[in-house]
This record gives sequence, C-alpha cells and structure tokens, in this order.
Amino acid sequence: MRKDMNKRLSRAKGLNGIRRFLAGDDDNGIALLTVAAVYFGTGRLGLSLGAAHGFATLVWLPSGLAVTALFRWGSGLWPAITIGAFLLNLFTGAPLLVAAGIGIGNTLEALVCVALLKREKVCSRLDSLHDVLVLVLLAAPISALISATLGVGSLLLGRVVDWSAAPVTWSTWWLGDMVSLILVAPLLLTWSTLAWAAPSRKRLVELGLISVSVVVVGLFVFLGLLRPTHWQQYPVNHLIYPLLIWAALRFGPRGATAVMATFGALAVIGTLQGISPFSTGSLWLRLLFLQSYIGITAATTLILAAIVAERHALEQRKDEFISLASHELRTPLTCLLGYSQLVQRKIAGSDHPLVLQMLASIETQAQNLARLIADLLDLSKIQAGNLTFAEEAVDVDTLVREVVEQLQQTSVQRQINIEGSAPGVIIGDRGRLSQVVVNLLTNSMKYSPQAEQIIVHLTSTTKDLTVSVQDFGIGIPTSEQQKIFQRFYRVAGEHKQASGGLGVGLFIAHQIIEHHKGKLWVDSTEGQGSTFSFSLPWESP
Repeated sequence: MRKDMNKRLSRAKGLNGIRRFLAGDDDNGIALLTVAAVYFGTGRLGLSLGAAHGFATLVWLPSGLAVTALFRWGSGLWPAITIGAFLLNLFTGAPLLVAAGIGIGNTLEALVCVALLKREKVCSRLDSLHDVLVLVLLAAPISALISATLGVGSLLLGRVVDWSAAPVTWSTWWLGDMVSLILVAPLLLTWSTLAWAAPSRKRLVELGLISVSVVVVGLFVFLGLLRPTHWQQYPVNHLIYPLLIWAALRFGPRGATAVMATFGALAVIGTLQGISPFSTGSLWLRLLFLQSYIGITAATTLILAAIVAERHALEQRKDEFISLASHELRTPLTCLLGYSQLVQRKIAGSDHPLVLQMLASIETQAQNLARLIADLLDLSKIQAGNLTFAEEAVDVDTLVREVVEQLQQTSVQRQINIEGSAPGVIIGDRGRLSQVVVNLLTNSMKYSPQAEQIIVHLTSTTKDLTVSVQDFGIGIPTSEQQKIFQRFYRVAGEHKQASGGLGVGLFIAHQIIEHHKGKLWVDSTEGQGSTFSFSLPWESP
C-alpha cells in the first residue's frame, strides 16, 4: 500500500505539480523551479565550453543532476527537466520546435536512466558491484543514447545542423552525457544518502592527508603548478591513480567520487587553458580525449570502490554473526558446565570412577569451548572497536608466576620452568595481560606434545620488560611467521592438524599487547621449536 501511495504522489508531481505551482498553492512548485533553474544554469556553463555547433558539449553537468533529482525525489519532477532543457536551448538559439524536441530527449534520458536503475534495484550508495555495473554498462549508455539521438535528430529536422556535422555532434552529445552520468550522478547520489558519522582522530588525519595530496597532485598534473618547465611536454596524468586507489580502498564510493570529481574539475580547467596533458589539437579534440579519459577512470574507480565496499559489508555481517552466535552459545554452555560440576560434587567419593572421569572430561571440554567463545566475543569487540581495558598497577613477574602455577596443575606431562625475573609494576589491564600469557603457554603445550619442558624467560631493562615462552615442538616455517598474528590464520599442514583452535588467539594477544604500547613477536626454527615473546614499556599505556 505504501509503495502504491508513493507512486501516486510521484505522478502527482508531474503536470499537476506545474498547475499547482502556477496557482501558487503547492510547495512542490519550488522544487520544480529549483531543479529547472539548476539545470538551466549548469547547462549554460557546459555550452560555453567548446560546444559542437552550439548545442552539444563534452562538459555536461545537467544529465547527472537530473538523474539524481529524479532518483532521490521521484520521477514526478520530470517537468523541471523539460522546462530547464527547453528554455536552455531556446535561449541558445534553437527554434521553438527544436528546443522542445531536445527538451523531450533530455527528459527521457533522465526518466529512462532512473527507471533502469530502480528496475535493477540499484542503491544510491553504489556500494555493490552489481549497482555500479548497471549504471556504467546499462543505464548510462542507453539513456545517453536516447538523449543524443533525439537531440541531434531535432537539430537535423530543424535544419540547425547539416548531415555532415551530425556524427561529430552526436558523439559529442553522447560522450558528454555519459561522463556526467558516471561522474556527476554517483557523486551526488553517494553524498546525499549516507549518514554522517563522527570520524576518529586517525580518520581525520588520513582525510586531511588525502585531501592535501589530491589538491597538490591535481595542480601538478593538470595545471602544471610546481612542475619543471622541461616536464611540460611529458604526460603525467598517471600520477592520480594511487590517490584514486587510496580513496576507493579507505573511503569507499563517497571518497572515490569526491576525489575523481576534484581531478575532473582541475583537468577541465587545465585543458581549457591549454596546460594539461590533454592540450594538443583543437579545443573540441582536447576535451574529447579528456572526457574519454575521465569516463574510463571514473568507471574503473567506481568499480574498485564498490568491490571494496562489498567486502567490508560482508566482513561486518560476519562479525555480527560471530558476536550473536557467541552470545547465544554462552548461556547453554554455562548451564552445561554448572550441572557437570554439580553432579561431580554430588557423587564425589562414590564407587563410580568412570562416571567421575567422564564428568571431568565434560567439564574440561566445556571450559575449552568457553575459551573459544570468549575469544570470538573479544574478536567481535576488537572489530567494532569496543574492546575495553582496565588501568591498574600490574606486577607482571607475579602475574606470570601465578599463571604458570595454574597451568602446571593441568599439565603434569611436562614441566614449565621460569628463568630470570622482571620485578616492577606497570599500568595496564591485569586480566588481559594474563590472557596473553595463558594463550602463549597453551599454544606451546599444544604444538610441543612430545617435549618434556617449556621455559618462560623473564628479563627487564630500564625501558621495558620482556616475557618469552620457549617450547621445543614442531616449530613454524619462516614463510608463515609473519602471518600467524592475523585473525583466523592457522599454519597449514602438520601445524593445523596439531591445533583445534580458530586462529584468533594470537591475533587477540597481539591487539592486547599493542594497546599496552608493547610488541609481540616470534622466533622459530621448523622442527626445533618456537619462542614467543612480548615486551612492555614501564610507562603506562
């Protein structure tokens, strides 16, 4: 019902909107007037920049503006496009019927483009590969074809241009509209729909860096500023690619469209002044090559940004699932663990040693599962930036010895020896640091099943303290050592078979140590064992 109502409202904005506007009884007329005025103004600007036979230009903003207006506020605004285009061409010198024909073609262009986008359920965020491909390969070229064909046809029928000029006029018209639809429309659509969120300090610094870089590189490449005189003849337009990739990877479709639009504007200015890399030949030829370059670059950048945005969305959904699943598993697991402990106490001392052994096994496995769930919850908090830390005085030497004593009780087949000491106190989270030590020790036990001992080394200097856990197990291949601190990464082959974990423990440990301004690393020789070490500065995090 709501969809039908929206359709009726959209239709009501059409001819009825014009009637109500003329009668002065509907605010919708203000929207019609605004869109028509913006269309007219930007069209005048475009036609002043090297128009072919006065009516077709390679720099054409209105197509993107029109599609954005109809997509965001409804196709019922189409009369504004017709009025703006009609008055623009009439003012340019077209006969009445020719101006009307061009206005109809421009209106159909916007309507067809929006209809194709909505038929394919394209989102205005343009954050999926499907949406970008529909725009670039379907909606934009087809709708631009309609406008160019009807526009040039009207000029031919009105004898404003002759047949010999038709190919140049048509190609200019089509390319100008096409570039507008894949550069201007994405810029306006993405920036008009996404919610604004307060960026972090690091994000602001990165935003400042890329903004300054875009301006400096754009001025250097397209306006020749800061460029040595003997470099003027060399093409340097490829220098913008790293910044486009940076914007697409780190700032998504909005960042990519903003950077591309900035480069496009500087490129047009430089080309008009004859100082950009596209400054050979007539003005029309220069703009032809420039707009072809901008169109291809914009489409490529949009595709890259959409692919990255899709991946980020999948990562976010995965993290949400992990968090939800972990919370849902926690309650039944707590009940299972509690009941197993209760039954053990009830039958303690009875003549049921096998039952007690089985209950102890249930408790052990439940505790292992609880640790896995805790790791998953920590992982989801890290990904969301919500992992909390306490600040308290921590004696790391004492902490390590307490953890070793606890684990030694459950590992009678190997001895955990402590060598050295690291007296002193740091400011940090005792529970999180204990989690790191437990993780390193349990990993050492897991990957050295035949070893008789594990050695914990404690050392300190005036600047920091170091804790090292040395095992004599299977070791880690050199090629894998830099990857083991990545989330969900597990060493292949024999190492993976030896582990039943999820590959998140070391990632979480690395995040905890990094929060404390410390370092975590590994030294390993395959077949001889591994030594995991972390250092912490004495000053507080």
